[in-house]
Amino acid sequence: METREFLWAAHLEAEALEAWIEAGWLLPRDTGDWRRFSEVDLARVRLIRDLRELGVNDDAVPVILHLIDQLHGLRRALRGVLSDMAAQSEGATRWRSPDNGDTYLQERE
Repeated sequence: METREFLWAAHLEAEALEAWIEAGWLLPRDTGDWRRFSEVDLARVRLIRDLRELGVNDDAVPVILHLIDQLHGLRRALRGVLSDMAAQSEGATRWRSPDNGDTYLQERE
C-alpha cells in the first residue's frame, strides 16, 4: 500500500512515520518515487504502539524488533527443515526458486 493509505490504516501521523523509518523500525520498499508498505509493516506499527503503551522506551524498541525478526527467521528456517524432512520421507524433492526464493516440492518419478 502507498504512504497515504498506510498512514490511514495505521492511524499514524506522517511525522511519526518518518521518525520510525529514520530509526529503522519500519522498512518500506522504496520504488524510487513511492514507498510501498506491506501488512508486515502495519503489524510492526501496531507492535511498536503496544510496546510504547507498555512503557518500553525508544532505546529498547529496536532491540525487541530485532529479536522478533530473529524469531520469525528461525521459524521460517524450521519450516524449511520440516518440509525437507517430509519431502525425503514422501519421496519428493524440495527446491527454491531463484527468482523470488519461494520453496516448492516436486514429486520424484
